[in-house]
Amino acid sequence: MRGHIDHYVDDDWSRTVEEMAGRGASLFKPILKKNPDFGYTQSKIWLRTRLINQTTDISEWRIFFSENFKQIFDVWILRKNGEIQNVLSLKRDSTFSERTIPYPELVVAADIAPGEEVTVLISLWSEGSSYIEFSVETVESFAMLAARDTAKNFIFYGMMVLLIVVALGCLALFRELIFLAYSGYAASALLYVMHADGVTFQYLWPNWPALNSMASVYAGSGIIIFGAVFSRVFIKTKKRHPIMDKVLLAVIFVTVMMNVVMIPTNPQMLKKALVAMSLVAIITFTLVAIIAASKRFREVRFYLFAWVGAVISATLLNLNHIFGFNIGQELLYDSMRGVMVFDAAMMGFAIADRYHQLRQSRQAALSDSLSKANRNIELSERLLELEHQHSVVSEFARNRDEHIQNTVHDLRQPIHALRISVTNLLRKQPQSDDAAANLEATFNYLEGLVAEQLSNKNGAAASSQSSVKEESDELGLQQVLGSIQEMFLVDAEEKGVELKFEKSDLSVPIDPLVLIRIVSNLVSNAIKYTDAGRVVIEVDDIKGALIVRVSDTGCGLSEDDFRRACDREVRLSNSGNSEGMGLGLAIAREYATKNGLQLRWVPSSMKGTSVELVIPKREPAVSAAI
Repeated sequence: MRGHIDHYVDDDWSRTVEEMAGRGASLFKPILKKNPDFGYTQSKIWLRTRLINQTTDISEWRIFFSENFKQIFDVWILRKNGEIQNVLSLKRDSTFSERTIPYPELVVAADIAPGEEVTVLISLWSEGSSYIEFSVETVESFAMLAARDTAKNFIFYGMMVLLIVVALGCLALFRELIFLAYSGYAASALLYVMHADGVTFQYLWPNWPALNSMASVYAGSGIIIFGAVFSRVFIKTKKRHPIMDKVLLAVIFVTVMMNVVMIPTNPQMLKKALVAMSLVAIITFTLVAIIAASKRFREVRFYLFAWVGAVISATLLNLNHIFGFNIGQELLYDSMRGVMVFDAAMMGFAIADRYHQLRQSRQAALSDSLSKANRNIELSERLLELEHQHSVVSEFARNRDEHIQNTVHDLRQPIHALRISVTNLLRKQPQSDDAAANLEATFNYLEGLVAEQLSNKNGAAASSQSSVKEESDELGLQQVLGSIQEMFLVDAEEKGVELKFEKSDLSVPIDPLVLIRIVSNLVSNAIKYTDAGRVVIEVDDIKGALIVRVSDTGCGLSEDDFRRACDREVRLSNSGNSEGMGLGLAIAREYATKNGLQLRWVPSSMKGTSVELVIPKREPAVSAAI
C-alpha cells in the first residue's frame, strides 16, 4: 500500500464523511512512510486509499486491520455512482458483538466486483497510539492468516498458562511470596499480549469496552509492579542491596502514582508514559541482576538471562510507539510473545535453581550442624569430667600441702569461664575462630593441670622437670595470653570492666602452664579489685627480657601492700567485700621464683595497680616443676 494511502489530520473533529468524499477530498495528502502512524494524538485521523479489483472472478474481500481496538473507528466504501456505504462503525461504547465479523482484530467485509474501482475512507481515534496497518485479503487468504495467528496465539497462551498454574501450585504448596510475585508477573504479561491480540475483548469482557480501553494500562502496570516485587524477593535486595531496593520501591511507587493521577485526567498520555516506564523498569531489573551476578552469578544466572531478553522487547516497543520507527505490529508482538515466554521460563528456572541451591546449602548446613553438635557433646563431656576431677582434687586438697592448694585455686576461675563458653556453644551462640582456639587451649591447660595433680593423689611428689624450652620450640604469647583473656572475659563483662589484650607476635622459651598460671592469677586479682574502668594485658620487649604487664584502674596497691600481699593467705584491708582466698599474688610469685622469673610492682599510669612479669631471654638459671 506504500504510496497509495492519503491522510488528513482533523484537529477539531469538524469534518464529515460527505465533506471528505466531496469538496474536502483536496485536503488529503499522501503518506510517505510505510504505515500510517500519528503517535498519541487527540485529533481524528482520516485515511483514504483507492482500490481496483483486477481479478475476473473474486468479488468478496476482507480489509484486515492489524489492531484489536480503536475507540472511534469507521470504514466507508465510496463507489463511482456516488454511493457511500458504511461497512463498519464503532464508538467508545460499542461492544464486541457490534463488529460485523467476530474476529479479535478489526476486519471489514467489502464487496468489490471484478473490474470495479472504489475508494476506501477510514476515520479513527484512539485513546492510545494512532498507529494502524492494514491489508486487503481474499476470503481464503484471510482464513489462512486467521488460522496461523490463532495457532500461534494459543501456543503462547498455553505455555504461559502452564507456567502460571505450576507457580500457583507451588504457591499453595510452599506458601512463598516469590511464587505469588512470579504468578502476578506472568499473568500480567499474558493479559497484555491477549489484549493486544484482541482475545480478551472477545472472550473475557466483550460487553465492557471501557475496561478494554484501559486493559493495556492495567496489564502493563502489572508487569512493572510484579516484576519489581519479584526482583526484590528473588535478589533479596532489602538485605543484600539496600540502595537498589529503594530504587525498585521507587519504580513501584512511580507506577502506582502515574495510574492514580493520570487515569482520570489523561489516559492517553498515561499509555505513552507507561511504554517508556516499562523500558526504565526493565533496565532497572536488569541492572539489579548484573549487580547481583557480579557477586553471586550462579545464584542469579537465570534471572539475569530473563531480563536481558525483556530489554530487547521493551526497546522495540519504545522505538515503535515513542520514537516512531516503522516496526510492523506482527514483528513487534511476535517478539513480545517470544521474549515473554523466554522471560517467564527463565524466571521459573531461576526459582527452581534457587530452591535446588537452597537444598544443597541446607544439606551442607545440616552436616556442619551435626559436626558442631558432636563437637559440643565432646566439649560437654570434657567439662563434666573436669568438674568431677576438680571436686576430687578439692576434696584431696583439704589434707594436702600448698602445692595442691595452689592447683585448686588456679582451677577455680578457668573452669567457671569454660562452663560459660561451652554453654554459649550449646546455645548456638556464634564463636569466632580465635574463640574456638582459646577454648581448646583452656581445655588443654586445665586437663593437663588436673591430670598432673590426680597422678599425685596417692602422695607422690611432682617430679622435677625443666620448664624452660629450647629456643627452637618457643611459645607464642598471642595464643597463651589470648586464652587467658577468653577465660576472664565473662567475669569482666559482668562487672562492667573492659578486659583488653594488646596483641603481640612475640614468643618466649617458657612452659605455657607456668605463664598461664602466673598471668591468670594477676588478671583474676585485677578484675576482682576493679569496680569500673579496664584491665589491660600488655607485652614489652626490652633489652635482655620480655615483660608481661597487667594493669588496672582499680583501688590501687602500694609497693609495700604488694609485698605483703605476696604472702600466702593475706587479704589487705582495702580488698573490701571481694571474695578470695588470699592466694593469687602468693601463687604467682612462687611460680615466678621457682622458674627463674621475676614478679614486681611498678608505678601505674592508669591510677590503679600495675604488676610485671619479667621473663629473661636467656635460659633461667633456676628450673623447677610447676
